[in-house]
Formats: sequence, C-alpha cells, structure tokens
Amino acid sequence: MRNLALVSLFLIIGTSVTASDFETVSSFLEDSVRNKVVAGGALLILEAGNVTYESAFGYADLESKRAFTVGTPVIIASISKPILGTLAYRLADQGNLNLGAPITHYLPAYIDARLESGESLKRPPTIIELLSHTGGTRLAERRLGRPWFATWTRGLRLNEVVNGYVGRIPFESQPGTKFAYSGIGTDIAAGAIEAAAGTPRNQLLTQEFANPLGMQYTRFRDSAAVAALPPLPTRYYHGDKGELLVYDGLPVPPTNTYSSSGGSIISTATDLAQWLVMIRNRGLHRGDSFLSTKAIQEMLTPVSPGNRTRGGFAILREDDHGTALAIGHSGSSGTYCWLDFQTDVIGIMLTQTKGSDIKTFRLELVQKINACLAEK
Repeated sequence: MRNLALVSLFLIIGTSVTASDFETVSSFLEDSVRNKVVAGGALLILEAGNVTYESAFGYADLESKRAFTVGTPVIIASISKPILGTLAYRLADQGNLNLGAPITHYLPAYIDARLESGESLKRPPTIIELLSHTGGTRLAERRLGRPWFATWTRGLRLNEVVNGYVGRIPFESQPGTKFAYSGIGTDIAAGAIEAAAGTPRNQLLTQEFANPLGMQYTRFRDSAAVAALPPLPTRYYHGDKGELLVYDGLPVPPTNTYSSSGGSIISTATDLAQWLVMIRNRGLHRGDSFLSTKAIQEMLTPVSPGNRTRGGFAILREDDHGTALAIGHSGSSGTYCWLDFQTDVIGIMLTQTKGSDIKTFRLELVQKINACLAEK
C-alpha cells in the first residue's frame, strides 16, 4: 500500500527525494520511536510542490508491530476544520452556499439562539465566523464544549444534533466580538453547509472534496468509511511513567450519523498533500480548477479577532499588512500540517499519539526540518 500511495502521489506532484539532506530529521524520528515518545507516524515534506522527503517511522500498532506507512489512514482530528472550510468555499464557488449570510438562512432554529444570560443574539453568526471561531459559540475547553463525547449525540443525524444545541448549549458571546476555539461552531457551520447542499455531510465531503482531489482515503469516520478503508492505527497517549498506553477513543458512528465535524475526518499524508498542493497552486489540481483564485484569496483572508483565516486555517506567520505568509493546523490525535507560501514548503506530520503529549516532539521536528531546508 505504501508504494502504491507514493507512486500515485509522485505521478501527480512529482518528486526529487534527497533523504541525505534530512539525516538529522530521520535520526530524530528513529530516536523518538526508540524512546517511546511516539509509537509511529508519517512525514512528508514538499518544496515547490515536489516531494523532497518522505518517512514512515515506527508502528501503527505496537503489539502486532504493524508498520506505519505514508499511506496509512489516520484520524486527523482538528485538521478536519480547514478541510471543512475548503469544502465550504468549493460550494460557495459553485454558487450553492452564501458564506456571509446569517446561518438562520440555512438553520431557522437559530432564530431562538441565546447567550448564557438569556439575552438574545443581536444577530446570527455567519458561516465564516463559525469557521474562524468568532461566531460566539462555546469554547471547546468549557463544560459542554465537546458534545461528541456526550451520550445524547450518539446515533443522531448532524442536523438533529446541531438543532439540539439551540436549547442545550447557549452562545458565550455576541457573534463577531471574540475569538473562542469552538468545535461546536464548526458543527453548526457543517450543519448549515449540509442544509444548503441537501446532501449529508459525510457524503458531501466525499463527492465535492475528496473525489475531485483524488483523495481516495479521505472520509468522515463512520461505519461505512471504516469498513472500506485499510485498518486505522491504534491510538496512544503517555502514561504517568511516560509509557505509551492505548487510547480507546469513541465508538465508530453508524453511516452518515453525527461525529465531530471539525475532528473526525480520516486521511493520509499522501491525500493531504493533494489538498495542500492545490492551495499552493492557487486552486488548481492537475491543471483543472478546483477553486477559483478569488475563492482561494478569500479563504486565506485573516479574520479579526483571532488568528484564523476565513476558511479555518491557523495563521502561523503574516506580513506587516496582515497577509498570511504561512498557514497550518494541528490535531489532538497527534497530527500537524503547514503550508509556507514564503519558502514554498509544505509539511505533513501524522501520528496517532496524543497531540498534547507530543507537543515538544512536534516543535523540535519542525525546527529540525527548517534547519535542514535552510542548509540545502
């Protein structure tokens, strides 16, 4: 599978792999597996749209010693958020979605949305505000902020869960006034997108995002997707003594039922490269237009307050005029990707070791990658 995935990627993107230029990165990855910092993972580095380094390190499952590959599908967690944003801009580009309209246009139940004080919203949020975490919805770290763990959401359709938020989970602030990282906001955005398209969210991702970009292993996690894809890695976290322990995670939801809209997409390093190269190419995929130049510009426009673009990317670096020079996103499952427009570098790191447990590993890895790139 690893070779097939790489052949597919290289035919589309091109490659000039020079592993010797990244010896310190390779050694760091090997040491991190040996020292049980991570169980395993995949790393792709692209320069000018070409793969210049790829590594599959460690194990997808420690007990069976099943190897990780660059084509291993993983739960990418919050990298799902800018993917959903890209899907939204695709639909808007087609004239099928108004990202600046109040969400009540698509979700009438939100006419009754209120703050915790009981005060009515001065206006409903827009999809752009929800994607950029400025819609006023509940901070993920607060009580009730992660409804995908709640039993009441199990087995329901996305629209049932999203409409249920109105009476169960009040807004924290007036839309457009504060930045608060919110998976609930992403869910509401997904509900509006689904309502506009008239197609279930999971199916919409496949039809309008993954298939056109040739991302054959990219799906929302549900029973149909898990049955169709190769086995996912075992997920791990650090125990009190630093050992790697198995994280069981949430049960696989039935087909086309609710899961976190901003946290439950499955993908691979090679698939994600297709997406990021398309953005790097200003909307072109294999020479065909996936997004217009205008849509790309709008999707990457910074939103204030906060540090997100309209399409949900984190802004990693910007110029004096506020233009995003580098964008990316991390995921709680131990994933990270970035696109640096200034240096023309794309990086994709996928593990399934808890993100907060490997933050130091991630930061050191990026530093070593940048050092290797600077020396080339």
